[in-house]
Amino acid sequence: MSGVRDPAFWKRFSVAVHMDEEQGPEPKHSDSWLARQKKKESRRTWICWTFWLCFLALIAGVVAVIIWLLSSGVLSKSSGGGSSTTTGSSGSGSS
Repeated sequence: MSGVRDPAFWKRFSVAVHMDEEQGPEPKHSDSWLARQKKKESRRTWICWTFWLCFLALIAGVVAVIIWLLSSGVLSKSSGGGSSTTTGSSGSGSS
């Protein structure tokens, strides 16, 4: 493994390091990694709860509409025309 052949490299490197040190420490981020992860988790929790509550509300709405239609007679099976009981001949003969 060979070293750096350019003698001016170390001078430039040293100057760059000193300039960085003079600027002071890097500014702290307002949000740390952990805070961002907790924020994501909170958002995910709200989205999950919202989805399931909307889904359950949709199911409850469909059940309510079906119950309402059954009670109003729209979906009832004995709504006229094709009933299974007939009043014609039933097997008891009149001989």
